[in-house]
Amino acid sequence: MKSFEKADVVICGAGSAGVAAAYYLAKSGINNVLIIDKNPPLSQTSAKSGENYRNWWPNNTMAHFMDRSIDLMQDLARATDNAFNMEQRGYLYITRKPAHELQSYIDHYSQLDVGGIRVHDDGKVRGAEHYAHPASRGYEGDLDGADLLADSQIIQKSFPHLSANIETAVHARRAGSISAQQLGMYLLEEARKLGVRLLVGDVTDVEVDNQGVYAVEIVIDGTQHRIQTRSFINAAGPFSPEIASLLGVELPVFSVLQQKIAIQDIHGVIPREAPFTIIMDEQYLDWDEQEKADLGSDTELQWLLKKFPGGLHIKPEGGKDSPWIKLGWAINRVAEDPVWEPEMTPEFPEIVLRGAAKFIPGLRPYLEKLPKPVVRYAGYYTKTKENMPIIGPMGVDGAYMLGALSGFGTMASCAAGELVAAWIAGNDLPGYARELSLERYDSTTSTETSTGLNHNGEL
Repeated sequence: MKSFEKADVVICGAGSAGVAAAYYLAKSGINNVLIIDKNPPLSQTSAKSGENYRNWWPNNTMAHFMDRSIDLMQDLARATDNAFNMEQRGYLYITRKPAHELQSYIDHYSQLDVGGIRVHDDGKVRGAEHYAHPASRGYEGDLDGADLLADSQIIQKSFPHLSANIETAVHARRAGSISAQQLGMYLLEEARKLGVRLLVGDVTDVEVDNQGVYAVEIVIDGTQHRIQTRSFINAAGPFSPEIASLLGVELPVFSVLQQKIAIQDIHGVIPREAPFTIIMDEQYLDWDEQEKADLGSDTELQWLLKKFPGGLHIKPEGGKDSPWIKLGWAINRVAEDPVWEPEMTPEFPEIVLRGAAKFIPGLRPYLEKLPKPVVRYAGYYTKTKENMPIIGPMGVDGAYMLGALSGFGTMASCAAGELVAAWIAGNDLPGYARELSLERYDSTTSTETSTGLNHNGEL
């Protein structure tokens, strides 16, 4: 075994979170930071990002955490002339249900620190003078809260590409899109300027002594090396439980494979200024009678007749001149052991397009002739049961967890990196720090969330 070198902090994982942690550690004055990953940076889950952000979360811990991340991203956008294309167009939640059926949802969010809720119905407005859907707020957008559109005519006037039977829409305002790769690469390049190093290697062991973490063992080109350190960050994404086991720590996380597609919107169905749109309703896919009979007789395809969950989402992809749109749907609820190149569901493009076409009729021609190529993405939502991250001490002195970032790793990466850096550097911790650490599982005041999509932040 070769003795390689020393580092103040070793980070296992060069995804969005690991790179952000290195950046904020370096900004805090800890420059001897080493990132280790056996694959190129930002190439696993980070490469499959939906590339969105929002502060619209169902508890104040997550709302405050995401507000901080958005603040940090806005600061970076100002400093870089918006190098990662941050745009505040909002999140648009749509449903066929009348507004009164969403009353508990609205009441819940009205009690949170996400901004006010402005109600628009029958031409009357409560909480705002008018509703305006801006083409783009840029990264300096100052709107927060949400606009509740409780009138189908208002919805049709603002979003004519949607089905006329959409009765209610919630336009969360402090939300929008970013380029995950460009943000991540900017943070990595800036971290390197401050002395952070990136090493291609495979972490095989983390050694501890009576003071905690002592060294990290890695394999580089078949040769084993030891890196001495007293601080180790587990930012291995879906592979974080495997890394935690090297320290004898069992993490309360699981991974679920989720998929997205991108196609060229050759008919211009989705306006380029459209917000990220989420269909709240559960639904059955539309099949004709013969298709239903065929699917029902095929034991491997009968699942296509089941009710699918809410959460199907769609957005314009790229700039104003881009023809691309991206669609995703977290239809999978089964936890599995992650692999680097997961198998994708062959039927997924048709599933997501069938579901989307029920709410956006202009997409129906794509069911007859799907534009080529179809770009497919598959990545893992590595999560806790309450869909909140784990950031902070792992229970072994010098070892820190930075993970369980589920489907929100890109939008959370800046605040997550800043938070783990604060734990290591001994800086003041924000009010949400304890609730986002493993300590919450020992606390009688731990944040309680439902398993419903609306209540755990998956919508």
